[in-house]
Amino acid sequence: MRGMPEGWTGVELREVFGRKRGSALAPAKQPDQRFELYSVPAFKTGRPEHPLGAEVGSSKQTVAPGTVLLCRINPRINRVWIVGERSDDPQVASTEWIALRRIEGVAPRFLMYALRAPAVRGHLTSSVSGVGGSLMRVRMAAAWQTRVPLAPLPEQHRIVAKIESLFAKLDEGVAALKRAEAHLERYRASVLKSAVEGRLTEQWRRENPPEETGEQLLGRILAERRKCWEEEQIAKFAAKGRRPPKNWRAKYKEPVAPDTGKLRALPEGWCWATVDQVAPVIQYGHTASADPSKQDGPRFLRITDIQGGCVQWSAVPGCAASEAETRRYRLNEGDIVFARTGATTGKSYLIENHPEAIFASYLIRVGLSTLVRSRYVSVFFQSGAYWAQIERGKRGIGQPNVNARVLAHITLPLPPSCEQVAIANQVVSGENAVRQTSGRFLKNCLSRASGLRQSILKRAFEGGLVPQDPADEPAS
Repeated sequence: MRGMPEGWTGVELREVFGRKRGSALAPAKQPDQRFELYSVPAFKTGRPEHPLGAEVGSSKQTVAPGTVLLCRINPRINRVWIVGERSDDPQVASTEWIALRRIEGVAPRFLMYALRAPAVRGHLTSSVSGVGGSLMRVRMAAAWQTRVPLAPLPEQHRIVAKIESLFAKLDEGVAALKRAEAHLERYRASVLKSAVEGRLTEQWRRENPPEETGEQLLGRILAERRKCWEEEQIAKFAAKGRRPPKNWRAKYKEPVAPDTGKLRALPEGWCWATVDQVAPVIQYGHTASADPSKQDGPRFLRITDIQGGCVQWSAVPGCAASEAETRRYRLNEGDIVFARTGATTGKSYLIENHPEAIFASYLIRVGLSTLVRSRYVSVFFQSGAYWAQIERGKRGIGQPNVNARVLAHITLPLPPSCEQVAIANQVVSGENAVRQTSGRFLKNCLSRASGLRQSILKRAFEGGLVPQDPADEPAS
């Protein structure tokens, strides 16, 4: 290593620690004997697991307190863990860790930070083998050839103290940014609550009296819905060469009406409605499989394609769908699709500016009446009032889900049409402003914090973080 301070030296891990690894794990003497286990998945929590001896399995090594564990498997290459000082149980580690035993003259935390440096990761990732992805491992020979700088022992302790002092300040800053991010989410929730309760547009209402109330609008929606049903029935009878039978209109099924007994009062001119009333179509998706190789035909929208409220349509795969299936499951402008199962249960996405696409079976499509403003309804589907109803309607424990019936019974406030537009515009413009300014600012700050950590480590192991003391015993 070039340009190291006086008293420092550069070494390969094999020179100082040798090739000796932790001893192979002996079988437990009793089946209920516990081990403190340092596994790769446990690194995420920062706490070792404590399995019973019978559950430890193979591919483990015994380790001693102060041992530095260097990970050699993707995606955690060059992550470092130090075996704890106190444990009532035998300590073992997965063999995915390279165990660097504690030795005199090398402070474990100094070695930990040295191994976290970008140069070390670059060396390790250039020497991997395997089939790809998470199965890629650093070759053992390359790992032991990893070169690290060593400072005199007293300086090692000074460097660790300085690094941790600076990192603590960075942690405080990152925590403050996270709090700011949480404040933004609370602000957004407050705006959505104000929007669907009518407080956001109080002034607008006074200045823009509507020509039609929400109740009158709902009446027109229901009349249009019934008319469309009747036209469909007449067309079906005509296709079969038959005339409609007597009293055929009596077979029309009225949509579910809201139970307003326990609902709060609404602003003047608003009324309560159900999703069933304002959405003639509530439909489960297609059971086909995605086919990324299929470039012609409709895109096949899945839950996983909706990330952060956005869809990258260019990355959405195709699928094999007949003309009849495409007609049946085609997404239309203004539709809203819902995740009906999994971790994203209840989350929705408004279909706008999209290519021809159909939707997968784990999604539910809500096709709204043309008389309703889809952006306003989409705003409601982000609000706490909606989520409270979804939580009550969820089924299942391990894999929660909602069904079409739950969505149909969701109750929402229905303002006059012109006010729906005003609400959607105010919410969308406000969210865009927050996203473009605060969101970008937070992301840049978090990115800078990460970069500062790497700069601190780089400076530390170039000898520029703390002063050298000529009285210290040289590392060599």
